Amino acid sequence: MEKVWNELKKIEAQAEQIQNDAKERAKNMVFLAKQDSEKLIENSRIYAEEESQKLFTNAIEEANLNRDEHLKANQEVAGKLKEKAEKRMDKAVLAIVNVVLEETKP
Repeated sequence: MEKVWNELKKIEAQAEQIQNDAKERAKNMVFLAKQDSEKLIENSRIYAEEESQKLFTNAIEEANLNRDEHLKANQEVAGKLKEKAEKRMDKAVLAIVNVVLEETKP
């Protein structure tokens, strides 16, 4: 009977050791999982910052291109208006001279 009792104690001690080992492994797994998740979060932040910087840079470049296109178009329109104005300048001067001369006639 004593032999059975001693055998049960050994089995109980082994079971306790297995349980303790399992708890320790679980703690380690939780610790490692926490570390991995923190790394993933940090990597996500870094990636998000890089991505937002790229988007910002692209938006600035696109805005600059649009501005340059609008500026060029406005300069072309201004040039055409200036040409038209210069072509009509002679007629305007002639009309003003005629009006002035008409007024100065007795």
